[in-house]
Amino acid sequence: MRKIISSIDIGSDYVKLVIGESFERRLHILSASKVPCYGIENGKIIDENSVKESIKKAIDEASNVLGVKIEKCILGLNMAGAKLYKSASAIKIKAENHTISGNDINDIFMRCADGKVIDDHVLATVLPVEFTIDGDKVVSKPVGEVSNNLGLKGIVVTSPKDYVSSLLDIVNSAGLKVVDVVPNAIGDYYSFKTVSLSESLGVIVNLDYETTNISVFNRGIITNTYTFPLGIKSIVSDIAYVNRISFSDAEAICKDIVLATSRLSNPKEYRTVVDLDGRELKINQFDASEVAASRIREILNLVKKQINILTKKEISYIIVSGGLTELRDFSLALDEVFGKEAQIGKLNLIGARDNSFSSAVGILKYFDERLELRGKTFSIFSNMDLEDMNDIGREISTNSNSLLGKVFGYFFDN
Repeated sequence: MRKIISSIDIGSDYVKLVIGESFERRLHILSASKVPCYGIENGKIIDENSVKESIKKAIDEASNVLGVKIEKCILGLNMAGAKLYKSASAIKIKAENHTISGNDINDIFMRCADGKVIDDHVLATVLPVEFTIDGDKVVSKPVGEVSNNLGLKGIVVTSPKDYVSSLLDIVNSAGLKVVDVVPNAIGDYYSFKTVSLSESLGVIVNLDYETTNISVFNRGIITNTYTFPLGIKSIVSDIAYVNRISFSDAEAICKDIVLATSRLSNPKEYRTVVDLDGRELKINQFDASEVAASRIREILNLVKKQINILTKKEISYIIVSGGLTELRDFSLALDEVFGKEAQIGKLNLIGARDNSFSSAVGILKYFDERLELRGKTFSIFSNMDLEDMNDIGREISTNSNSLLGKVFGYFFDN
């Protein structure tokens, strides 16, 4: 069975819906939709219908690209209010031949989470730190092993119940069946996971629209996390306030001419807008970038301070991702605060190179690894759906220069 999976990341600025196929341990992006999202502020849903319409638009966009209706997904959860707990448990293997199955993995995960989920939270995921069989033999992939028992040390991640419940209701009512939930910070880590990262301790930072999340990972396991309410929106608000212009005009200026540092800005490049008093105003790149740079330095210095609070251990890496890193000259702003200690994480996947996709892309990789751990296969599409995709692929000219043509040429002609 072909392993085609979809993930959805619902933020205050955009809904990101990504469909990918895992083949020979590599993820290939089939579709990546990014649709403006209205109705979420500070991580809370304030207009369910607006959010639902944004999700539907993302579904329609992805479905039109692939020629098949998208009906299932893994849902990404923000880290605001998330809690982490260390846990350990063990179960007896009930099969007559004592061979460990995928169902045993599910059972030990649930047993590990018992008693760790407080009343106003729900289980988001259980991250395995160490599996043991025969009492003390450590194994990385227990399925297929023969043992009387299975032990697990893990990290239990929970999220606020009201947030998860409302998000699930909206996604399901928009026409997507949620098959699993994954914390976005886990996705961010898996987007950039390497052998080196999986053997060391470091930090993943996501600079999002309204929030910044900092998560510490030790050998690939999240051990601490913190979210504070500053992001791209803060920069736009600053530009609007300083120049007395509308938020929408400030947002357009931010996307059009603003640099993350004023070092290389051009004071002769400007945009003309009308301020709140009805007067015509010229805003140049240098002045706007100065405002942005000031807020960015504040955010990055807060990140630096919070890292020292989250862990006292020596860290090997700081990887910074999220939509704010797409701002021009952001690498210069990062160097000003962190020097060579931090680097921008770059997605290197055709079809999803924008860093705002880091959570959604990494969720696909994480989910695929979980399937392998359980000895399971899964696809959001049935065999009939795949036949429909085949038909669409054959209709596309092999001479097409579009990304869609290249994708289907790769998957269906070779």
